[in-house]
Amino acid sequence: MIRTICAVLVLGLATPALTPAFADTLKLASTYDEVGTNADGSKYTGTATVDVISDTTFSIKWKIGSTLYSGFGMRRGDTLAATYQVNGQPGLIIYTVGEGGVLTGNWSIRGESGNGTDRLTPRN
Repeated sequence: MIRTICAVLVLGLATPALTPAFADTLKLASTYDEVGTNADGSKYTGTATVDVISDTTFSIKWKIGSTLYSGFGMRRGDTLAATYQVNGQPGLIIYTVGEGGVLTGNWSIRGESGNGTDRLTPRN
């Protein structure tokens, strides 16, 4: 009997530790102004829109010039990662959430050398 009670107490105390620390609600702006640098050093500007799907996932669209890129992403803590395609090749961007909700990231595209940078600033 004492063993059963101890097991229940231990399991009951362990349960909160199993809850992910990143389970808080994902809060992102819906529209961002974008500035970035391509792997070759050239600059670009655009806009990005984000739709939160769940506490850990989101969809994102970047509009750079007349080109629209669509992606799907996930979040863990203050890190966001999203995939997208450029000319049929997969791309990956990893953002860090900074002060004021600014997203600062690095990206790459399969088959291309180097990384680009991207900065998304929430619109007010």
